[in-house]
Amino acid sequence: MPIHAVTLQLPDEIYQQAQRVARATRRPIEKVVCEWIRPPAAEIQLPELDHLSNDELLQAAGETVPAEHTHRLQELLNAQRQRTLSEDEQREAVTLVEQEDTLTLRKARALLLLKQRGIPPADLALDS
Repeated sequence: MPIHAVTLQLPDEIYQQAQRVARATRRPIEKVVCEWIRPPAAEIQLPELDHLSNDELLQAAGETVPAEHTHRLQELLNAQRQRTLSEDEQREAVTLVEQEDTLTLRKARALLLLKQRGIPPADLALDS
């Protein structure tokens, strides 16, 4: 993917926040800002859930991140506290976070559809 240089003038508050994140994650400030401005919708594709049955939506609403994904992401975060992650490790961490984000969005969509159908899951408080 080609890379282009762009000069941005950021308000001090945003620049300071980007610096803090860059320091905390041991990444260049440019990567932090790029992640902030990258449109998330372009990366996260959700399958259509409208056609699912109520039981299938309940199942989707109850999905959880596989334990091995959670464990691996924690390993990468711990490693990042001690050293700079390799490019492969950074890509792996981003992929794991994106998978968690996609699952969260899928669950939220399933819950919304269930609520619209008048079938909120009994064990989840949806009226907050």
